[in-house]
Amino acid sequence: MTTAVSRRIQPAHPPTPGKPDLRLVPAEPRERAQPFLKWVGGKSKLLGQLSELMPHGPLRYAEPFVGGGAVFFWLWSQRRLDTALLCDLSPDVIAACEAVRNRPGELLQALDLHERAYLRCDEEGRAAYFYAVRERHPADHPVDDVARAARMLFLNRTCFNGLWRENSRGRFNSPHGRYPDPKIVQEDKVRAASEALKDAEILRADFRALPELVAQRGLDFVYLDPPYHPVSVTSSFNAYSGGTFSARSQAELADTCRQLDAMNVRFLLSNSDCPLIRDLYRGFRIDTVQAPRSVNSRGSGRGDVGEVAISNRRPGLAW
Repeated sequence: MTTAVSRRIQPAHPPTPGKPDLRLVPAEPRERAQPFLKWVGGKSKLLGQLSELMPHGPLRYAEPFVGGGAVFFWLWSQRRLDTALLCDLSPDVIAACEAVRNRPGELLQALDLHERAYLRCDEEGRAAYFYAVRERHPADHPVDDVARAARMLFLNRTCFNGLWRENSRGRFNSPHGRYPDPKIVQEDKVRAASEALKDAEILRADFRALPELVAQRGLDFVYLDPPYHPVSVTSSFNAYSGGTFSARSQAELADTCRQLDAMNVRFLLSNSDCPLIRDLYRGFRIDTVQAPRSVNSRGSGRGDVGEVAISNRRPGLAW
C-alpha cells in the first residue's frame, strides 16, 4: 500500500510524438447505453474525470452498489469489459435490472399503461395516481419482476427530483414531482440498457460478500459508489436502500477494500471529501474530483462540490 496522495484531476497529457497513447485509441465503441434510472449521486457527469483514474485494458469488473449503473453502462459502451458482476442490496434495483435485461418488451408495455393512466389525469388526479402506486409496496402486494420494475421506474420518473429514497422499513417515501410532461416509457433507453445488461451477472448481495464473489469469479477491478458519508448534518442523504449507511458501515467498507488490495484486486471508490473518509483510507491514493450537486431545495445550494476518488494504484499492481 502506498502513501496517501491527494490531487485534483487534470486533463490528460498529450501523447508523446511517435508513441501511441492507448487512452486515445479505444476499441470501437458500441451504441451508447445509459442509465434507465435517475439516481442521486449518479456518475454520468463524472465519467470523464473517473476514466482518468481507471486501469487500462479490458476489465473483469464488479460494481457492488450499482444504483443507476452509469459507470457500468459507460464501460460496456466503450467495450472495456470482459465480464461484469453487478450487485445491490435494494430488491427494487435488482428487480429493475433483471426485468430490463430479461423482459424489456413486457416492461415497456407495463410502463405504457402507467404513462397512459397518469398523463390523462389533471394535476390532482396525477398526484392521487402517484400516491396510490407508491402505497402498493411489493412486500404487501407481491408482484413479478416486471410489475415491480415498472412501479419503480414510474415512481422514479414522476417523483420529486427523481429522488429514490426509502425509510427504515424499506418503503419508498419521496413526494410527487408535478412535472408537466414526464417521459415514463423511454423505449430507446430501456432497449439499449437491456443489451448491455445481457453481458452482466446481476446479484442481490451485500458489499461484505465482495472479496468472496470476486475470488470465485476471477474479477480484477471493482468500482464502489456507496452511500456517501454526510459532510454535515443537513447534507445527509444515504437512505436509498432503507435505513442509513453509518460510520460503522463506512469502516467495514474500508476493511473490505483492504481485503481486495491484499488480493491484488484493483479498486476505485467514490465518496464525500470529509475527515472520516480520508482517515479510513489513509495509505491509499486519494484524488479529488469536482461533482455537480443538483439535488437541493434551494438553487443557491447547487453547484460543484469536491469528492474523493480513492484507489489502490501502487507499484507492483498493473494499472
